[in-house]
Order: sequence, then C-alpha cells, then structure tokens
Amino acid sequence: MDKKKMVLHLYALGTSISRIAKELDISKSTVHRWIQEILAKPKTREERIDSLLQDEIWDRIIHTLMLTAEEKGRTRTLSISKVFRLYEQELTIKGIEKERTFRRYLERVIKERFGSWEGLEMRRRDKSELAEYRKPKGKQRREKGEWEIDATGYPFRGERYFVLAVRERWSGCFLSCMVAKVKEDTQAQHYNKAFNSLDVARFLISLFKEYGLPERIITDNEAVLKAEIITRGLEYLNIPITRTKPHAPNQKLIERGFRDLKDHLRYYTNTHPTFEDALRAAVEMYNKSEHKFEHFTSPVIPEVLHSQVEYRQAEEDELRKAFRERFERVVRNHTITIDNLKYEFIYDFEDRAGEIGRNRKAPTVVCYRDIENATILEVWDEKETRPFGIARLISQDAPSLDPTEIKELRNKEKRIARRKKKLKEELIEIEQQELQQQSTTTFLELLSAEPSTQPTPQPQEEEWDPVKLFLGGEQ
Repeated sequence: MDKKKMVLHLYALGTSISRIAKELDISKSTVHRWIQEILAKPKTREERIDSLLQDEIWDRIIHTLMLTAEEKGRTRTLSISKVFRLYEQELTIKGIEKERTFRRYLERVIKERFGSWEGLEMRRRDKSELAEYRKPKGKQRREKGEWEIDATGYPFRGERYFVLAVRERWSGCFLSCMVAKVKEDTQAQHYNKAFNSLDVARFLISLFKEYGLPERIITDNEAVLKAEIITRGLEYLNIPITRTKPHAPNQKLIERGFRDLKDHLRYYTNTHPTFEDALRAAVEMYNKSEHKFEHFTSPVIPEVLHSQVEYRQAEEDELRKAFRERFERVVRNHTITIDNLKYEFIYDFEDRAGEIGRNRKAPTVVCYRDIENATILEVWDEKETRPFGIARLISQDAPSLDPTEIKELRNKEKRIARRKKKLKEELIEIEQQELQQQSTTTFLELLSAEPSTQPTPQPQEEEWDPVKLFLGGEQ
C-alpha cells in the first residue's frame, strides 16, 4: 500500500502523528502535511486563481516586462509572446499551458498592480512617448463660451517668437494672440519665461473688455498661467478654471488649431515684413476659412459660429479691480516700501493701544496696486476685513513706474543672482578638484622617489689642536 494511503488509514484508526511517523519511518512534518491536504476544504475556482496570482513568478514576469532598451530614438520592450516563452516551463508546472491563458492571467495581474495596461506603459515608456500610449477618454466636451489658453513657438528670420493664444472651444475661433520675442539675455526655450503674469493679466483684461466673461477657461499647468494674480482674478470674476493633465494633448483641442494656423503662417511670413503682421493675417484667414470639426456634420466658419456665442459683461473697473497686485507689508515710520518705491501711509495710533515701548511692533497690512498705476496703494488690515485708506508714492528709486518693467527688472536681478551662485559653486568645485589633484600628485611623487645611492655626509672630526682648545676654552 502507498505510504500516503497508509498514513491516512492509520490516522483514521486514531493513531497519533508521532506513532505514524515512527512506524512508517517518515518525518512528522510530512505526515502532518499529508493529513492537512486531505482534510482541508477544497478551494473554489476563484480561490485557486487568487492563490496562483499571488505566486512570486509574477514578480519576475513584471520585472521582465519593465526591461527596456533605446533603439533609433524609441523605447523598445519585450513582447508578451517572448515573455511567455521565457517562463513557459515554470508556467506549465503551475497549470498555465497556453499563451492565451497566460495573457488572461497577466491582464489581471497588471490591472491589480498598475491599474491598466496604460498604467504599465506610463511606467516603462520615455516621457516623450507617453502621449502615444494614453487611451482616449472619449470626445471632449465643447460648450459655448469656453476658452482655451495655450502658447506655441515659431521662428521668423533667425529669431524666435512665442505666441500666447486664446481660442473659443465650441466655434474654434481664435479670439486674440499675444506675441513675445525671445530676448538675447534670457534665451528662453519655453513661453513660461517669455511672458510674465502682468502681461497675461493685461491680455485677459483686454479680451474681457472686448468679448465679455467666458463660462470657463482651460489652461495647462504652466507657472505663468497659475500665478496668484491670474488665479485670484478669475476667481473674483467667478470664472471656473480647468487644468489639463500633463502630457495629455488629447485634452487640448487648441493644439490642432495651432497646426492649421502654422500652415497659414508659413505663407504669410514670406509676404509680410513683421511677424506680428503675418500672425494677424494668419489668424484672420483661419477664422474666415471653412473647417470640418468633428462636432459639426458639415464644414463651418469659426468667425460666423462665434458670433452666436453670448457672454456675461463686466465693467472695466471691476476687471481692473480683479487683476490687482497683492502685497503683504509692514508700516515703518509711516512708510510702506514695495520694489524700492516708498509710499506714505499714516497708520492710526488708536488701533495700536497698549503697544508701547518694546511691545510696539510694526503693523502688517495688505496692499493692492493697480497694474496700470503704481503711484497709489489701497491698504487693508492684515485679515482684509477693514480698509485703512490710500497710500501715495513719495519717492522713486526705480527707473520706471510701469509695474511690468519693475517686474522684469526684478526677474533679471534674480537671474543674475542665480547665475552668480552657480558660478561660485562651479569655482569651488574646480578649486577642490585642483587641491585633490595636487595632493594625489605629491603622494605619487613620494611613492615613486628612489632612495639616494650616495652616502649621507657625516660631520668630520677635527684634528686635536691644543692651542685651539686652549683659546676656545677662554672664549
């Protein structure tokens, strides 16, 4: 009789595990395991699958799937069929004999660990290739009055320009564009450095004055579009903001509009003397041409469609109030200092009763400054619950009162400071390398130095002269 059957027979007769192991010359652990295998409740199909998916072989399979190599500028990975052939013998032992079965189990493992096949591709592909492996989320919603804001670059006669454009999402009409030329001292490779937040604020004010307030604004996550003055201004005007996901071009319909707009630019840059004139002509041609958008059954003209869109209107004072610069400052000697500009403000002493001598601190206030007028500040208390009054400019240490020029000057100073810090760090690193090289060279010279074959000169004994000895003794 088979030993396994004898173990079960003896155990059924009431024999202890120790006695069975001694009589059959088997270890106790083996006897116990055989008994448990028979007595254990049989697993359901789902339990067997879950147990199989927890096997360590899937860790090695996932590691193999993550192996990549770069060929011809593309990320290459192993195919599913190749991975199955690599682990075919081990998978067969575990009951997975066909590639179709392997793919079914693998899909469940990937879904549990990465969420989806798309999640796996996002982990193992290069950043520049992610857009190709994102699954489309269906057709994008297009509502009337929604604006998209984005920027693109374009070369013109050896120089580079950035274009910040606003496009109405439903009609596809380009409303306006703002142009910035790349400066030689900045060499900006991205529009985030070509524009500043005050430029964008002025641009939005001009659009809101001309068309009205949109229902929603869609932008990417660039810092210039996420600046406090922009976010606070749109919130003040009750305009919702939607940020697109990084590396998801399918969410930005304006990207397709840029492609068509640049087709017109390639012609008009050869027929117009300046880039601004060429861009103006290209936008006009784009808006007046017929386009076949997927949410319309027949070709449409963006300019005609946009005339059917209605916007909420707002007064110019409200627009300028929304897009104001905000500062938190302290009042010292009845003076508030912002960007080397001094404003006179008389702080009421009654509000500071009890603060005498050492307990007296400089009060903190919140200041608002119009982006078109830097001579006046609107002053509020620290919690912005009570207005204190107006502070007026009393001195000017800046070359200009234009807030945009002041901001550019401040940004230039920051760039210079960062450059100085970087050069200083490089200089320290070079000095450390030279010191290390000198110490290494000195050590090697000591090791390579040969001992001298010439005898060391010994002091010669002088001849015994009684006269010198006598005279030397007297001295």
